[in-house]
Amino acid sequence: MKRILFVDDEPRVLDGLRRLLRPQRTQWDMLFATGGEEALILLEKSRVDVVVADMRMPGMDGADFLKRVYERYPEVTRIVLSGQFDTETGMRATPFAHQFLTKPCDPDKLKAALKRSGESCTQLPGDSARKVIPTIGALPSPPKVYVQLLEAVNDPGVSFDAISRIMSRDVALSAKVLQLANSAFFGLEREVANVREAITAFGLDVTKQLVVSTEILRQFRALKPNPHFSIEEFERHSRLTADIAVQLPGQADGNTRAMAALLHDTGKLVLASQLPDAFAEACKIAAEEAIPSYQAEERVFGTNHAEVGASLLNLWGLPQAMVDPIAKHHRPQVPVPRSKGLDLLAVVHIANALAHDRENKAARDGDWPSRLDREYIAQLGVDAEIPGWRSGLRGSGTA
Repeated sequence: MKRILFVDDEPRVLDGLRRLLRPQRTQWDMLFATGGEEALILLEKSRVDVVVADMRMPGMDGADFLKRVYERYPEVTRIVLSGQFDTETGMRATPFAHQFLTKPCDPDKLKAALKRSGESCTQLPGDSARKVIPTIGALPSPPKVYVQLLEAVNDPGVSFDAISRIMSRDVALSAKVLQLANSAFFGLEREVANVREAITAFGLDVTKQLVVSTEILRQFRALKPNPHFSIEEFERHSRLTADIAVQLPGQADGNTRAMAALLHDTGKLVLASQLPDAFAEACKIAAEEAIPSYQAEERVFGTNHAEVGASLLNLWGLPQAMVDPIAKHHRPQVPVPRSKGLDLLAVVHIANALAHDRENKAARDGDWPSRLDREYIAQLGVDAEIPGWRSGLRGSGTA
């Protein structure tokens, strides 16, 4: 049974949560603590899967409490449930909170967030990958992007479009920005699926604080040398896939297609930074046997980077409509639902295959990219379109 610890200095709030969640008592074991100090004592005595904490508490505030939970119990999912957010405290909490919710919180929304947090990792078959997901505050990113971004936000004449272009080159930062945009921290009433929309809502001052705090506090570790994995090549492939996705005839808007494609291999950053030795072994197997990386990862981890990345993005509260295609982009669902135009899963699957095909200089199977699922493509009814897309779609990998 999943154990959830609620932390708030107001007994009335805790009593309200008890009443609200009483129907879930057969599914969840719930603990309640009136403040961070009491909560840390409970954490020492009991295994906890999720903590839900207020931000403004006397003594130890929510940001400090979540930081301590992260340091001592990194596997615990961390959710903020607060009626008051100020930028300074919120920025201190962003590296350590997976999601932000406001109170009073809609009961269905709270239950859905708690249920989703539990499903993020338990669906992964590989123990090592499942344990590492909740420990991640942020993903590694090329430092060059941060230098450019900090220069841009310090320019009083910079535009949202200019900052959006820089941010969108960075898989890790894009993921973090969308995590915050889809939390309650900024009070947006809609799902946000692209960086431009997110930073417009944040404003330049908050964007600057976000960039600086993420750079200082992010869990960036220099990647161990891996002859078969380059973060620069990873970034190029991600951007090339996004370039191609925008040009495909998809149902979703271009920004959403680009962002899903940009983030489709996020799990590789997780594995490379958090499980470097095992990831290096998987990369070596893929290179020596000339098989796709996800197949080699399944041998080593019992799961693959698509599932790992989707689990992290799900934990961060990104739109489910984006998370599912990322999880399934190597093995899309068959049979295909009847619809007009390519859905987001089809776009990501095809764009990824075309990007790999363009990057691969070795002999190819005629005009058919080897990473496409033939049965899936046939059911989509776009067999005849593939050769034209393969040769005609632009994709510099630099946008």
